[in-house]
Amino acid sequence: MTSIRKLEEIRLLSLVEALTVTGPVKPLLTFSALMRAGFGNVTGFAHAVATTRRPKSTADSRDDLLAAVMLAGATYVVLPERRAFDFAVVQKLSDAIHAFQPDIVETHDCKSHLLFRLARILDKRLRRLPWVAYHHGYTRTSWRVLAYQQLDRLTLRKADRVVTVCRRFAEMLTSRRGVPREKISVITNTLNSRPAPSRDAITQARIALQLPADEYVILSVGRLSSEKGHRDLLAALGLILRDGLPKIRLLIVGEGPEKRELKHLAATFGSNVILTGHVSDPWVLYHLAQLFVLPSHSEGVPLVILEAMAAGLPIVSTTVGGIPDLLRHRRSALLVPPHSPPDLACAITELLQDTSLRVRLTAEATAALAQCSPDAYTKRLLSIYRQVTANRSL
Repeated sequence: MTSIRKLEEIRLLSLVEALTVTGPVKPLLTFSALMRAGFGNVTGFAHAVATTRRPKSTADSRDDLLAAVMLAGATYVVLPERRAFDFAVVQKLSDAIHAFQPDIVETHDCKSHLLFRLARILDKRLRRLPWVAYHHGYTRTSWRVLAYQQLDRLTLRKADRVVTVCRRFAEMLTSRRGVPREKISVITNTLNSRPAPSRDAITQARIALQLPADEYVILSVGRLSSEKGHRDLLAALGLILRDGLPKIRLLIVGEGPEKRELKHLAATFGSNVILTGHVSDPWVLYHLAQLFVLPSHSEGVPLVILEAMAAGLPIVSTTVGGIPDLLRHRRSALLVPPHSPPDLACAITELLQDTSLRVRLTAEATAALAQCSPDAYTKRLLSIYRQVTANRSL
């Protein structure tokens, strides 16, 4: 393990906990692809993405993360674990780090922070490595996840740098997790530009979902968990339909622990609500909708918002996390308080009825998206890696 050699060559190991290409993983792979293309005059870039895996059944053998990592040109490192809290993973992580010989280790979630912190405690050689820890926000999905989140109090303050996606998260990390403010950097997520789907692809998607041409399509994409506010969205839809706007089809895209409850609630709306389940690439769905809604109670800077902006969809969302940093109320989106179905219903109704407002908000949102370019994101990260490596060499 060596220091970055004048930033001409970099070896980076990223430790993540993901089964698919999640929101935090997408910017990581964007950075990896740009660096391999020679961004910032870096002549050599080697990247390993490490993650824990438990034995899979034959029916569950597909690994979407592996395919994406390989496409980005990175090395995929699997750390086998037998069960939750498998302490043997710590030694496997230490062995993987020594085998890859990185210049920097970065961790991307609560469990990853803990694993690398334990590896450092047990292996003094790892303490010389610069450590960048990423904070993407918290979800309340299980007691195990909540336990890992509390352990951030012990791990994050030990990192050389903590990177988070919005100012509110930075304030929370200082006040509730004890991370010194000077250790925290705020970087907005990024999104690769991509062409719009073909008209045929959009038509085929509409046919597959049985969407009539005369209905407004409202799209919401995100994990089906309580903090995403889907129940508020369904309550808001009930208010809208009660007030006489029946030609609406709500598409809720995603999987998660609230799926059963949401299916039960959605059944009362009949064909007005479709739960699509997991869609590996919902890009075409953004282009058949008239409106994007994210009713979250807690967020950072969600990639689904950036995707809606890139697709030219008018947006209704909540004033949580980094969303107000990116979007301005009545300028580039309509933003409402969280936990408020009546406000959500009013905003959705206004946008559906006001074509000129939809056009104006979309234009402003497209302009705002420029601050989230992959080049700007990669340049900022490269600066952070330069700083933490220089500090370690002093």
